[in-house]
Amino acid sequence: MAGPRRPLTLQMRWTLRHGAALLIAVTIFGLYAYGRMARRLEQDAELLLVLQADQSLGDLARHHDDPAALEAAIRARIAATDPELKLGIAVYAPDGTPRFADGALAGSPLAVPSQVLNRADDQAFGEADLGGKYGWRIVTQRSDAGIAQVALYGRRLDRTVQGVGRIFLVAIPVVLLLSGLAGLWLARTSLRPIGQIAATARRISGSHLDERIPRSGSGDELDQLAAALNDTFARLQESLERTRGFAGDAAHELRTPLAALRSQIEVTLEKERSPEQYRETLAGLHHEVERLGASVQAMLRLARSEAGLDPSRRVAVPLAELLGDVTAFFEPVAEEHGVALRVGALPAVTLAGDPEWLHQLFANLLHNAIRYTPRGGEVSLDAEAGDSEVQVRVRDTGPGIPEQEQARVFERFHRVAARPDRPGTGLGLPIAREIARAHGGAIELASTPGSGATFTVRLPRGPG
Repeated sequence: MAGPRRPLTLQMRWTLRHGAALLIAVTIFGLYAYGRMARRLEQDAELLLVLQADQSLGDLARHHDDPAALEAAIRARIAATDPELKLGIAVYAPDGTPRFADGALAGSPLAVPSQVLNRADDQAFGEADLGGKYGWRIVTQRSDAGIAQVALYGRRLDRTVQGVGRIFLVAIPVVLLLSGLAGLWLARTSLRPIGQIAATARRISGSHLDERIPRSGSGDELDQLAAALNDTFARLQESLERTRGFAGDAAHELRTPLAALRSQIEVTLEKERSPEQYRETLAGLHHEVERLGASVQAMLRLARSEAGLDPSRRVAVPLAELLGDVTAFFEPVAEEHGVALRVGALPAVTLAGDPEWLHQLFANLLHNAIRYTPRGGEVSLDAEAGDSEVQVRVRDTGPGIPEQEQARVFERFHRVAARPDRPGTGLGLPIAREIARAHGGAIELASTPGSGATFTVRLPRGPG
């Protein structure tokens, strides 16, 4: 049993398509050229017949009273013509009475066409069988002097047309062969970059994502494909590096609380303790487990936000209503910390996104601002709508962020060195940034030590 047929390669398909297109083009051109050549030769034959008929009618007009001179003039004309044409001439009186015939028409008189004899037409073309392998072309023409009939053997004309046809029949396969070889060469050279792209793509793996497809710099489609694939590989490399970094950071952050839990449990189990001591120890363990659970939940939120926004969860979210809910939730928190929470004007626009993620974004920024603002300070929130985007600013009057720390505040698990006393997982701002990215936006930080910090969220406007 025969195995499955191997599909044709792209190079072979291009070559076959090139050959088929060229065959159609050459065939159409050959038929057109052959038809034009045949028609041109036919016109030349008709012109020769008409010229001979005109000259014969002139002889008839000049020698209508001198039969001997008429016969001599016609014989001389036939003798001066190429013998291969086998010219035949017959002249008639105006009423159709034969006057003289010589050449091919000498022994084969032809009837005068009725339309010429009846003066309906002055000229008529036709064909006749006067013997031979090839056909005969006839013209019958009249004037006031009488009627002239000229016959021409078609061998030269037909052989010329056949020769042209044979030339095309021989030339077409040769042209197809040469064009096929040229098409194969062009396909091979044109598709060589695809082979390079495929070879490079096969070499790229999780440990070799830094390799890139070489570009020709021509700017053509294949060069654009290489650029697009390089961008894709760059994004994959960045995503993989983020994943590796996230896994390493998560392991590092979880190792310390897990080690503390194990140590505390081991110490507790070393000797008998009173119920009160066990209860106190369990309460401490419960608190540590809650902190550990909060860290794990924050890591999961960050991982989901880095994976991007699910299109099915993208809805129209009213900005004023969203920020109103967030600030209403944090008003008691701000009051407990002794911080004034101010809300400015909120434009009546919408955002296109996940309402839960957007709530998390602004909640993280407000929570971060309230935690780092000392008692008696102030946190303000306002928004401004442009033609294509919305800007939401969260300002605080806290200690600010040192310049050397500003570039790292969005790194996972990073805590500002100047404020180690503030509790947290170090994931609030990274989660906020990834949520903004997932919605096609960004977060900018502006801060001067001693003058607080301002986080500006830029998000595209939604419909409406």
